[in-house]
Amino acid sequence: MQFVFATALVVIAVIVWARAHDGLPGHKWFILAKFGVLWWLVCIGMELSGPTEACKVLWAKLAWPGIVLMPTVWAYFLYEYALSRTVARSVALLGAVIHPIFILIVALTNPLHGLMYGPDTQLVVEGATAYVRYDHGAVFYVAVIYLYLIILISCLISGRAVWAANPVIKGFFLRIFLVTAIPIVFSISYNFFGFRIFGVDPTPFSFALSISLVSWIILDSRWVDVKAIARDLLFYNSRELIFVVDAEGALLETNQAAQRLMQEQSVPRDALADIGGLGAVFGQLIEHQGLPETMEVENGGRHFVPRAYPISVGKGQRRLGWAVSFIDVTMQKIAAERAIRSERLQSQFLSTVSHELRTPLTVINGSLQLLTMNRDNTSQEQAERLLELATKNATTLAKLVNDLLETQRLDSSDFKLTFARCNLADIVSGAVDSMETYLPDKGLRILYKRQLEEVPVWADADRLGQVIVNVLSNAMKFSHPGASVDVQLYSEGDRAYVNVRDSGLGIPPGSEEMVFGRFTQVDASDTKKVYGSGLGMHISRQLIVRHGGSIHYVSAPAEGSTFTVTMPIYRG
Repeated sequence: MQFVFATALVVIAVIVWARAHDGLPGHKWFILAKFGVLWWLVCIGMELSGPTEACKVLWAKLAWPGIVLMPTVWAYFLYEYALSRTVARSVALLGAVIHPIFILIVALTNPLHGLMYGPDTQLVVEGATAYVRYDHGAVFYVAVIYLYLIILISCLISGRAVWAANPVIKGFFLRIFLVTAIPIVFSISYNFFGFRIFGVDPTPFSFALSISLVSWIILDSRWVDVKAIARDLLFYNSRELIFVVDAEGALLETNQAAQRLMQEQSVPRDALADIGGLGAVFGQLIEHQGLPETMEVENGGRHFVPRAYPISVGKGQRRLGWAVSFIDVTMQKIAAERAIRSERLQSQFLSTVSHELRTPLTVINGSLQLLTMNRDNTSQEQAERLLELATKNATTLAKLVNDLLETQRLDSSDFKLTFARCNLADIVSGAVDSMETYLPDKGLRILYKRQLEEVPVWADADRLGQVIVNVLSNAMKFSHPGASVDVQLYSEGDRAYVNVRDSGLGIPPGSEEMVFGRFTQVDASDTKKVYGSGLGMHISRQLIVRHGGSIHYVSAPAEGSTFTVTMPIYRG
């Protein structure tokens, strides 16, 4: 009797707890299931303490609503909690209201029909224990079959949840499955083998046992506490590397990311110090009882910032260990480096553009001022010379502005090329002709002999011509006065090649990024002899890549350079 009421107190405590956790899926069914068990236990307690057979049988009849309610609503709870579905309103009304009321009416009217308990029901006294041996009728067995069916459904629901559960909470649903199956064992023992506890059906006690187990793990915050499950999910599924170590630095637990790292690098659990780049963190943590705020480590090409959180049972208590997380900051580091590089390029761009703008503007301004201030004392020859200087530098200024605008257009999603079948031989010839008068003061010669009449390519003729002109102008700018620039067009297999060779200053090794970069020049000093925006070759590479071709060079200081433009030959 005391055991019955002690168990009832546990159930009441669980009900109080459940009412405070209304975020639990199936919350109302969980509480109703506990009320069903409480009803059942109270009736069993009263049956055990009843002095007469009539009193005991009455309480046995009154127990039936709780008997059918508890497994029914427990199945509803599992359905909503484990499968994340909602019990239909009609099913809920049938199982939680109509059926318990119907079974109560049948039980209380048993003297009229005898379908629940037969005439051979009698009181049995064995020493100090008195119990009723029931003569079970047809309705009793129908009710038992219903209970078995409901419990079986509960087992199937929890079994499906075990099969489909996230590995982090699979153990949770496995234990639900086992606890759900406990009452089946006790019920079969009573109905088929006559097993009793205190002379009565042990099934309610088995449900009480299940409730006790549920209650224990509820208090451990791991079964039906959604917040606890969420914390576990965050721990095990976090992309951060998380290690839990004791006060001496021995590994206690890891999350999946950390476990995977140790497996990939073949590091045993007892050898944290062997984890490349990360291992030293644990030694420093144990030795200094903390980590520097600015500490950063590297492992496998990735960068991590370690954070350590002490574990203790309370403030001022002995430290039990540490939770150490390694935050992957690789992408942030790459982004920071890109930002620094972008800022450096922007600064270099501003310096280059301001320098390149200042030179022609100074010449233009000086020439015009001289003409304006000394108009009466300036000879015709001097005036023409000043105007020539102003015109030449205005052209340079316009070229710089055009290059800037061209670069902006290339970066825009609206930039389009108009492709068509073109003759590369004609494009090269046109580019050579247009450059014959370029830098006339240097007395340069362009050596080109057209050997191929037809080299078909699929291209934007104007843009491809722009690439050839840029390469030619670059070669002529860096050539010595009176030198020659050699141009050659030839084909091999499915590729056409345009070589432009000069005998100028040459390019130092490892300068490719500067040659083809934005706003960069190999010689960026204030004493350089050749000025430009540093955009021409960048524009050329961007255009030729969009044509499916390429551009590269071979060079050595003081030996000149050879730039090669490659294009696929069109066979259509």
